[in-house]
Amino acid sequence: MENKIIRESYLKKIRPFYDSKYIKAITGVRRCGKSELLLQIIDEIKKQGVDDEHIIFFDLEGKSGKGITTRATLEKKLDRLIKDNNKYYIFIDEVQHIKKFEIAIASVRVSYNCSLFVTGSNSKLLHGKLQDRLTGRAKEFEVFPFTYKEVLEYKKANNIEVNEDSFDDFLEFGGMPQRFEEIDEEGINDYLIGLFNSIIEKDVYGVHKKISKSDFENVSKYIISTTGRKFSALSIAKYLKNSLSSDEQKAFAKTVNMYAKYLEECYFTTECKPYFLKGKERLNGTKKYYAIDVGLRNALGNIVELDDTFSLENIVYNELLARGYRVQYGKLREGEIDFVAIKNKKKCLIQVAYSVKEQKAFDREYGAYDNVTDASPKYVITTDKKDTSHKGITHLNVIDFLSGKVDISLS
Repeated sequence: MENKIIRESYLKKIRPFYDSKYIKAITGVRRCGKSELLLQIIDEIKKQGVDDEHIIFFDLEGKSGKGITTRATLEKKLDRLIKDNNKYYIFIDEVQHIKKFEIAIASVRVSYNCSLFVTGSNSKLLHGKLQDRLTGRAKEFEVFPFTYKEVLEYKKANNIEVNEDSFDDFLEFGGMPQRFEEIDEEGINDYLIGLFNSIIEKDVYGVHKKISKSDFENVSKYIISTTGRKFSALSIAKYLKNSLSSDEQKAFAKTVNMYAKYLEECYFTTECKPYFLKGKERLNGTKKYYAIDVGLRNALGNIVELDDTFSLENIVYNELLARGYRVQYGKLREGEIDFVAIKNKKKCLIQVAYSVKEQKAFDREYGAYDNVTDASPKYVITTDKKDTSHKGITHLNVIDFLSGKVDISLS
């Protein structure tokens, strides 16, 4: 039997609101562990003395949520289950299946003596409409696939050997929790590709009815497999539709932009915007996208030879997001810095490379800071074990960083 890990990094953020009137909205890509997190919250609430009769759980994609599709059907079920005036703890998994769900949960919040928790797998639904409808009444907590530290915790809990290959495995196959139940590489890849197909069927095609499925699949796989690079809708349109006229390609570029937004909506990708490191100078800077999980990126890109540096960059980016940083890439008039990590109006600058053992790579990564006058802490993160810190720029080993042995600082 699989042993679950307690996702303490999320629980400690949610705990202060267990009994509050805020709607607790737990969001993230499907199968990243949101439902399991709800169960862990329920377990903690029970340990505080709440009995089963005052805990109500609806899985809107399962038996317990069958028939709940509108505000009326939700409230009818609650009226049948709520027997007294004591506080009830109500959990609604995949709330976006309720028509005009934001109105429904706003009503539940004020109509019952309850603490309400909801999950959702579509950022447009939960982030946009919830905030518009419930400004000041909802708290959002985004959940990510396993970080490397959580992977190590999971393997320890399930007596899976941790060795020198463990990080390489994470670099290639990522941290979607259920992929660890597969027994070989083929099984993992099949699971990840199947997960992608399932998600787009429910969260893209199910929402956007008139979409061209073949075009979306081609565009989405291209975007996901090239994450970390500059995003150009027109370049993608030209590549995928090379037989079309220039005007037709420009028209399709608008579709590419729309499809990129759909990928963001279902949490497959996140947008990384430029941060201009030269004050208020108006520099040209386009956005980049990163995959929510490097395993999905590699499986969907049909990558035969692993691109270690881009995979590593994607992992560091997701780690920073999971730790609560706002992350952008640094834009200079000449050149770029991989990441600017920002929190509480403080920041640091980060370069990521698989290795700087070769002089050319060392010069490229450390030299990226040559024209940076910003006094914020500067880092180069690699897999190298040797400390290559140079001229005030700090080197960090990526495994030490991901496992929490070393950390970044901001100023």
